[in-house]
Amino acid sequence: MPPIVIIGRFRYSNARIMGVGHDWVEENGDFSHLDGMKRVDTFHISPDRGMAVYYFEDTAKAQAALPVLKKMMLDYAVMFECQITWEMGAFNETLSAKLTGQCA
Repeated sequence: MPPIVIIGRFRYSNARIMGVGHDWVEENGDFSHLDGMKRVDTFHISPDRGMAVYYFEDTAKAQAALPVLKKMMLDYAVMFECQITWEMGAFNETLSAKLTGQCA
């Protein structure tokens, strides 16, 4: 069964605050209590936009974690003046492996 992902898209009202927010999460973020979370990848997309992909073992664990993530990140969104949108989906292991295999 492929991992289930929760994708958080972050849009900051002030691009200068984004780096401070990242530093805050590095110092204070604790996601260890999210059952079934296997990994997190984060992305800096533009000066005012970022994205985090949270990987979970299965759908039930991702569904249970989503409201917890939303609640955890609510204070973050207020502190660092950002809007966060959330989506859930399945990681396509086959296609990702195929495309990765084409890398030199």
